[in-house]
Amino acid sequence: MAPVSHSRSRRSGRWLLAATSAVAMLGLAGCSIDLSHLAPGGDEEDEPTAEESEPVPAEPLLESALADLAGYPALTADGQIAESVGADVQDVSLTVADGGAASGTLRLNEAEAEVAQADEKLYVKAAESFWLDKGVFGPDFDDFEDNWVRSNVTQVGVNPASSLTPPALSQIIEGIGLESDEAEEENLDGDLTHKIDLAGERNQLWVDAETEQIKRIEIEELTPEGADTGPQVRLDLAEADEAAVNELYDGLVTTAEDELTGSRDARVEVGWSGAPEMDCEAGPLCTWTGTVHDAGGDGVGNVAVRMDVTFTNDEIGEQECDDSGTLEAGSGLELSCEVNYNIVSETEQSYEINGEAQLVTRGLTGGQQEEMLAALDEQREATLNGGAEETEGAGDEDADQED
Repeated sequence: MAPVSHSRSRRSGRWLLAATSAVAMLGLAGCSIDLSHLAPGGDEEDEPTAEESEPVPAEPLLESALADLAGYPALTADGQIAESVGADVQDVSLTVADGGAASGTLRLNEAEAEVAQADEKLYVKAAESFWLDKGVFGPDFDDFEDNWVRSNVTQVGVNPASSLTPPALSQIIEGIGLESDEAEEENLDGDLTHKIDLAGERNQLWVDAETEQIKRIEIEELTPEGADTGPQVRLDLAEADEAAVNELYDGLVTTAEDELTGSRDARVEVGWSGAPEMDCEAGPLCTWTGTVHDAGGDGVGNVAVRMDVTFTNDEIGEQECDDSGTLEAGSGLELSCEVNYNIVSETEQSYEINGEAQLVTRGLTGGQQEEMLAALDEQREATLNGGAEETEGAGDEDADQED
């Protein structure tokens, strides 16, 4: 990965200076995976069929199963997702609470990633190979590997808070509607189920004949309310018990307390807009000014950005300054800071001063951490007491990308 460097020299009075800056660019190659096995029966071994029996009415069975699903405090979802039909398929295992908190893993090719969602913010912790497959660019890409990185639904493939909370998932399925009025008995992984065909070519689900809970869903486009599109999914579902709920929240609280304030943000490709400028006056008083922008042009949300600048001279030493702000996707942000060596001399002196700036994104600020921990406490209490309010904005596919 070769850096692109910019050098600038200016003369002001007797002060001679040079400034350098660097932005790393990375070329990526995309890949795709055949999704045919997400279609009903694709790449599955023949399963034993149940004895012939009379079909049952699908509508009351579905209504009962969806009402039961909507009342889960949390669910587990294991299977496969793709951001859209034709996109890369990822293996996924998630626990999602009714208030939008989520945790689990996903795997793309050979790269496995941890996923965490809290207070409408979505994070991924993965090896570099995972991010290479996602086509991510940024000034702090080297810090992504095995660290938490705030992400968007495109990078993860699904927004659990808007698509997979029990009430949201129940509502989405209800909105799809029925294709057939009858449900057929079918042996699914050794369990007797009723298969229900939903509207659309590749939408169906299976209801356990004994528990009358939804056991599996195969949906071509799981579109949340208020969104235009949604992921393709093939998921086995189960109600999470109280121990699993506490494990979910305990893990998210620990992560928020210990790790997320050091996270980066991959939702916007932050880069310099033009060349930064450095200027020095008597003192020497040195100033660095630059504008950063959404270099990719397709970012989402508002990203916390900090600029760290180091001025150096072999004789008078090193001085540092920084500036920070919030960059909105599609816009620009001016950053500026200065240092004053404040050298007093009876004779005129000249110094060659070099300057270098580094951009860093932050996936969670200190204030956001306090808000997140408070939200997790409130949601845990509500979930364990029998029903959390759906996270504000969770019905919006991009809600977790706003701040």
